[in-house]
Amino acid sequence: MAIAWLTIVACGAGAPTPVATTQRMPDAASQAAGASTPVSPEAPETAPASTEGRPPLACADPKASLCTPPASFVERLCAKPHQSAALGLFAPSMPFTRAYLRGRLDELLADEEVLVLRFHAPQKGGIVVGSGAGTYDLLRWDGTCSMGIEAETVTRSRPPRPRTAHIQWHRVATQAQDALIAASDEVKRAHSKRGKECRGAMSGDVSLACQKADDALVSAIVLAVRSGVALPETDDMP
Repeated sequence: MAIAWLTIVACGAGAPTPVATTQRMPDAASQAAGASTPVSPEAPETAPASTEGRPPLACADPKASLCTPPASFVERLCAKPHQSAALGLFAPSMPFTRAYLRGRLDELLADEEVLVLRFHAPQKGGIVVGSGAGTYDLLRWDGTCSMGIEAETVTRSRPPRPRTAHIQWHRVATQAQDALIAASDEVKRAHSKRGKECRGAMSGDVSLACQKADDALVSAIVLAVRSGVALPETDDMP
């Protein structure tokens, strides 16, 4: 990613969704009070799409109150998991709107941190599903996308200890792995311990010690990314 590169994204493909529109969020006074109730959407994205294979560095629509990536990039991003890209998109230098889950929802965790990719306003005159407040398409830390999440289950109020989806180290591009290990002593130590405890295992039936070592590596990666560790551009950007 440019910007001392900090992006790489992943997501699971979802079912076709309606044309997305952006959503106006509460004003500054409301946000200060912790309000996060969705309100009326704004105009559709108007900014040009990012170049394929390169991370977007700006909001699709600078005038919208939700900062989301260009729609064409989101389509590519959510076609399959992009673990490396996700880490870059969650970098503190990226402008995209962060949100959090109010409670556990299917595979999503309570207080899980996500990026808002799109907001779908309720269709006028159609059958109302859920609260009728619209839905979000969201990016998780593991590089997968969760589509059609009801608006009332999402908030922009940051919880005291945001949680993340489980990062898949073996899906992180080699260049990004090397950068994380070189830049963070915590990642370096956690990676070394995971190697000793897991003996090359990526998933499946592993020991409790391996599970703990893997969790420690994930925590170290999240801390490094949130601290602004620069990741290189990789060749797996959607």
